[in-house]
Order: sequence, then structure tokens, then C-alpha cells
Amino acid sequence: MTRTAMTDDERYAAIRARDTRFDGMFFTCVRSTGIFCRPSCPARTPQRGGVDFAPSAAAAVAGGFRACKRCGPTAPPGSPDDDPMGSLSGRALRLIDEGALDEEGTVPDLARRLAVSERTLHRALVAVTGAGALAHARMRRARRAHELVIGSELPLAQIAHVSGFGSERQFHETFTQLFGHSPSAVRERSHGRAGGPSRAAEGGSVVTARLAVRRPFDGAGLAAWFAHRAVPGVEDLSGSVWTRAVRLPHGPGVLQIDLGAAGALPVSMRLADLRDHAAAISLARRLLDLDADPVGIDGGLSASVPALAPLVDARPGARLPGTPSLAEALLWAVTGQQITTSQAREQITRATDLLTEELPADLHLSGVHRAPVDPGIAAAHAEEWFRGPAARRRTLVSAIGAVSTDLDLDVSRPVDELRADLLALRGIGPWTADYVLLRGVRAIDVAPARDVALLGAARDLGLAEDHASLQQELVPAAPWRSYASMHLWHHQASLRRSSPRRASARTRRGSTAAAPPSVHSSHSAPEGHPS
Repeated sequence: MTRTAMTDDERYAAIRARDTRFDGMFFTCVRSTGIFCRPSCPARTPQRGGVDFAPSAAAAVAGGFRACKRCGPTAPPGSPDDDPMGSLSGRALRLIDEGALDEEGTVPDLARRLAVSERTLHRALVAVTGAGALAHARMRRARRAHELVIGSELPLAQIAHVSGFGSERQFHETFTQLFGHSPSAVRERSHGRAGGPSRAAEGGSVVTARLAVRRPFDGAGLAAWFAHRAVPGVEDLSGSVWTRAVRLPHGPGVLQIDLGAAGALPVSMRLADLRDHAAAISLARRLLDLDADPVGIDGGLSASVPALAPLVDARPGARLPGTPSLAEALLWAVTGQQITTSQAREQITRATDLLTEELPADLHLSGVHRAPVDPGIAAAHAEEWFRGPAARRRTLVSAIGAVSTDLDLDVSRPVDELRADLLALRGIGPWTADYVLLRGVRAIDVAPARDVALLGAARDLGLAEDHASLQQELVPAAPWRSYASMHLWHHQASLRRSSPRRASARTRRGSTAAAPPSVHSSHSAPEGHPS
């Protein structure tokens, strides 16, 4: 998304108004105190002549400023550190956030992964954020260490190691510079205020944290989506509390997040290997689309497609429900073609029961006790669990096998390149490719073609009467067509709950195949290459 350039006077007006819409777009650096803040910080507004502005938290820290304790600007969602349009800087920052520069990772390695020179990478990062890759990596390590200091009882020496610092001395110096107090002082204050963190389970680690989220946030919509697709033993919804087993780089883990919480979302993580702490946080943010800009998205949809305005008003802050990997999104998409969501869940449950093991006992939480099925293994054993057409079974085996082993479907690559690779696979057509990208890599500007549920909702709203006109009507919603699709899917689900016959009749009118109840992802004809 292109960000409109602001003058310093306009930035100062925003901080005087404490306008949360500008949080993450820039940071206020107060020269007299050496502190940097969000624009919405509740502290007294500094004098105009005493402030500078930085484009990112990393740039502020690099300039010698430390984070404000009141507004906590070190992890602002929707900041320049996140670029949903897939630019070079955004892709680089996502990889850094996932640990690309931790352990043995280097800047040259990162540049090679992004297929650019080190100089090009540095220039792109500095142009957008005002700081280079190492400064951002340092910021990530400090954030990670801060979360572990207040959210665990681990020894500080161990925190320094798992956070990626080269030494305890570097850890203490960086932490104290950024947060204004030593790690031990911060831990003492936080434990005295909150009663202490969760204790480590034998054989694993339990870490708590809070996930910053830009409001409004439609946690109820995410909870309903996940509940309808929850595989028993792998995923659980209890009220607004979502629990899910995940695969992480060094072992399994279980995340538990309260989607209905006010403010930051509390998360409890049970990790087989504490080195996966940063990866778990990053995955949770991606699964819940926490870095979206809801104010900009909602305003853009309402203005560009007036028929969607009532849906946006009724469900502000709708998010894209993610999957841990592109391969898992593909597994669900292919399995769910031409059947209901409930039937697809039954198939995936059968694969899970056949092909996965119990999690270690110390990771069990709220009925979650199994690892999610590995998409590659599920595809290789499709004949044992898949109940459907032979052509679709062959697609599972070939397409998911290719994604899991052969293709370079790195989620840091541009969406257009990923889509082209998916469409080149036998049995994968436009609907499947778009649905997989929406859920697997948080592609923000796709409206899956020939989706029956989308068309049913569009007809009820008077937006469109056929698939072609629906695609045309959604063109003005760019670059937020994925969010437009989510609103339409939610609307169709509400129609089915309130009046199944009415929704079914509207869906059937003019389409070649009716969507069965509770289908959120179906199209009207088989896709891809002939079998």
C-alpha cells in the first residue's frame, strides 16, 4: 500500500490529536528526554521545536532514542515494518521477523534469498524505514527478549541466548538502552504487577505474551471461521479462546489466544524448543492477520464499493484467517472442492487420525493433543483417507507433493509469481490458486473466481447476478479485494444461519452448481488441467 507523504507539521498535528490512525506510520522522537513514542501516546505533547520524526522504531533506536513506557512503540502493528503489498522492504522485514538473521543468518544470505544485492536491500530498507537490516534484527531480538523477560521465568543468560544475542553483555546493553532499565529490573516490576508468568512445564516451556493489534478487530469472525474448520485434537474453540497445535522450526508447539480480549491479545505458548519463541509469535500474528490496517481497509471498501458499506459497518476490522503454510492451505482447498466445509473437515480429520502422533504430554492444552497433519505426508497417503473423485486424489498427490518438495514457494516471493507457479500445477485453477494465496500467504487483493458462496452473498446485496459481473464490481475494491471477499463470505454464512432455504435459492439462481450449506470455498466447475 502506498503511504501518502506527510510534512513534519502534519505529523505534529497528528500527535497533538493523539490520532491512533497514524500509529506505525511514523514515530515521535523527543530530544529532551531521549524517548520515542507512537503518535497516539497519552503523555503530554512535547513542544514542536523539541521533536524529530522517525519512519520506524528501528530508526529511532539507531538514533539513540529509547522506547516510551506508556505507549510501548516497539511493536506497533501496521507499521512500515509490515508491507502487505509484498515490496522488497516488506518481504525482507518479514523474513527478519521470522529469524532470517538469527543464529547463522547473515545479511548476504538474506539478500541472496530475496534475489537482490546487499546494496539494493540496504537502500530499499533505508528508503522505507530509515534503518538497515542489522538495526531491524537488533530491534527484533530486543522485543523477543523483553517478551521472555516478562513472560517467562527463564534465567536471563538463557534469554540472551535464545533471543539471538552474541553475549550476555550485548543483551544487557541493548535491552537497557531500549527499555531504560536492566532486564532484571523490568522482570521484577512486571512480576510484582502481574503476579508472575506461567511456569515452565517439564520437558517444554510455557511462555506468555501479549499480541499488539490495531483496532477494530473482528475476533468473533475469526473464531467462527476457525471453529467451523477445527480438526479435533489439533484445534479447539472455547468461547473466544482459540487453541491450536502448530509445527515450528525446532519442534511442535501449542498456541492459545483469547480472540475476544480488549486491547492486546493474551497468548500462552507451549513450546517443545524455546528457540521457536520468535517463530511462534510471528506465526500467530500471520494466522490472525494482526498487522492489517483496519481503518484504511474498512474506509477503502465502504467508499469504493457502497454495497459493502453495511457489511463493513456491521463487522469492522474483518481479518484474513491464515494457515501455517501455503501447502496446508492447498490441502484444504483441493480437499474441499465441490463439497461442504464440514465434509472437508471430516476428510482432514481422517488424515490426521491416520498419519499423526500424539504431542508430548507437557504440550497438551484444552483438548489439543495432536500435531497437525503434514500436507506432504497427507498427499502421499491420499488413497488411505481421501474419499472423492480419482482426479482430485491425483491432484492432491501431484500438486501438494510439488509444493512440499519441488517448488520454491517461499512466502516472501511476490504474490504474482506464486500464483503463476500454482496455476502451472496439474489440477489447480484460478479459484484454488487465489483461495490458497488468500489463506496461505495473506494475499490481500484476490477475489476467488467463480466462488458460489461469494456470488450468493452478492446477489442478496444486489451487487451482482453472475460471476463475471461480480469480478467487475469488485475491481474498485483493489487493493483490498481479499477483505471484500471475507465480508461476502461472512454475509453468506449469516444468510444460511438465518434462512437456509432463502440463501440456497439465491445461490442456485443462474449458477451451474449450488453451494451446499456452510460452503465458504467452492466453485461451480472443476478446475485446472484435464485429468
